[in-house]
Amino acid sequence: MPRLWLLIISGFVTAGGLSAAPDVFDGLSGDWRQAWRVEKLFTKATTYAVERDPEMGPVLHARSDTAHAALVRKVPIAAPSRARLAWSWKVAEVLKPVAPEHTREGDDYCARVFVIFETSLWPLRTRAINYVWSAREPVGSIYPSPYTANVGMVVLRSGDADAGVWQHESRDVLADYQMYFGEAATCISAVAVLVDTDNTRQSTEAWFARLSLDPVPRWVNTDPAP
Repeated sequence: MPRLWLLIISGFVTAGGLSAAPDVFDGLSGDWRQAWRVEKLFTKATTYAVERDPEMGPVLHARSDTAHAALVRKVPIAAPSRARLAWSWKVAEVLKPVAPEHTREGDDYCARVFVIFETSLWPLRTRAINYVWSAREPVGSIYPSPYTANVGMVVLRSGDADAGVWQHESRDVLADYQMYFGEAATCISAVAVLVDTDNTRQSTEAWFARLSLDPVPRWVNTDPAP
């Protein structure tokens, strides 16, 4: 996660929330993109599109060809007392090992879902937890991003054993925050999905569905993101 990308995220998520939704993907209806914003650097962008899956219904398909771009949605929750993030994801295949994933050269994943907590004008102070589908790190591994210790990486899936099959996740994000940072979160700012292959210069694709945050945040009505 490059420093400039963290800066973009920090600036975006402090701008306010959006209209209420039954789930964070808004059911992937025709206007779901009104609530989401693509954030990328000076790289080719990951492409995102809605497809229909026979098992899951509408799903978000992401493809990265030496690309990096996240989809981000603001979910402003002050002083959260509980927050469970649930989603389903599927990958075509994991990335081929080029460098260890906890190094900058290897900091790519076939799929990520992450929560952004406290933000800052200083990008390396923005706190986040990344849930990743790793190529080879053991499931349960937890380590800092190679760019900043304020971003924790949590490996939920690893390797190709589960590739091509929908996997279902549910995480107590406040407990994960407490475990990693050693203190309680003061707020939740945003959620995001990402497939990135810009560092390792590879191609892969993944699908995401049924992304929900419980409790559903109390959205603030503002002009939708462009």
